[in-house]
Amino acid sequence: MPEASYDLKSISSLDVLLSDVRVGTVIRTPGDFNAFSFEESYRATGGFPVLSLSFRAATGALRKDPKPVARALPAFFANLLPEDKLREAMEKHHAGSVRAGNDFDLLVALGSDLPGAVRVVPSDGTVTPLDNPPTSKPKARFSLAGVQMKLSVIKNTGKGGGLTLPLGDDQGSYIAKFPSTSFPDVSENEYANLALAEAVGMEVPVRELVEQSEFEGIPKEFETLSDGKVLLVKRFDRGANGERIHIEDFAQVFGVYPSRKYEGAAYHDIAAALNVAVSSDAALEFVRRLALAAITGNGDMHLKNWSLIYRGAGNKPAFSPVYDVLSTVPYIPSDAMALSLAGERPFKALNAQRWKAFANRARLPEPAVLKAVTDTVERVNEVWWSLPERTVVPARVLERIDTHVRLMTTVLGTCAD
Repeated sequence: MPEASYDLKSISSLDVLLSDVRVGTVIRTPGDFNAFSFEESYRATGGFPVLSLSFRAATGALRKDPKPVARALPAFFANLLPEDKLREAMEKHHAGSVRAGNDFDLLVALGSDLPGAVRVVPSDGTVTPLDNPPTSKPKARFSLAGVQMKLSVIKNTGKGGGLTLPLGDDQGSYIAKFPSTSFPDVSENEYANLALAEAVGMEVPVRELVEQSEFEGIPKEFETLSDGKVLLVKRFDRGANGERIHIEDFAQVFGVYPSRKYEGAAYHDIAAALNVAVSSDAALEFVRRLALAAITGNGDMHLKNWSLIYRGAGNKPAFSPVYDVLSTVPYIPSDAMALSLAGERPFKALNAQRWKAFANRARLPEPAVLKAVTDTVERVNEVWWSLPERTVVPARVLERIDTHVRLMTTVLGTCAD
């Protein structure tokens, strides 16, 4: 859609595409209600490729269309949009087309480059041409979930290189996560934590640290005031040739709005869902990642930081690669787990009894859960202290991470007794 020729606020109906399959329609009704309904042709397939587990009943069939929502998008679509600072920047970038706080407006503006394989485009006959179309340059139209200032970017491989924002219908294949004034050295922190996750055997996307000077033509509204390196991560929801690969986070799986990502479910709910929808191996991999979060002091593993990925035909989910992992305790010494682990959040409370209770609630074998925790403790102790990427983390941050790792390897070590 050539955005310079249409009034985005006049659009009231959006077709929802999953890759190239039309799966349904989102409609804005008078009174600012938003409703989603499935296409009958998509229902006839049994709901394949899968849009979201939240739309499927226990039998595997598609549920009835969800009820209209007042002044908000249905939860699945709300979770496709950016939050906080990134949302404010994107609304400012699209000022005149997007009203502040209006989810439908923002979905119209960003619908061509959403996380995963979902796209939304104006339905036929609902687009109002402008009498005097503006002559402004194409705008950035990507959406990334989360609150950190991060941009979808294109890595130029030709002469001169550099990193640029995708404009118009272009797509980025990397996520650039910028430094923060509130959390010093957060890029280096996450870079080392991703390296640790990979070193203990977890699936982690390709990443590197780059200078801010490598970015070209970043609009003012997306600039940050903080100096420092940028973490560049290869997008695992984009293929080698730019093809979209579908993903959904667990806020979407559970039908929870972004505002409830810290309280909409507990960790055993994620483990149980993985056990049923993917495999017992995926559930135990979740346990290992959860143990790693506890060991490193990561208090931000909320519902949106765990995802499913639908490769190939998109009919069967798998556990996605690791993402958004960092140690939060250097910045928030009193931090705790983002969600409840068998009724507890404080890191120090996560002893063997707590993991046994977690296993029971998740309907996983106790011995297998305890072994997954113990194995993770052993692997971290083997690789963390000599991990090459430690050297990029400033001493003041690294010292606090190390102190927490020593504490938690002792606490979680009780699972071996």
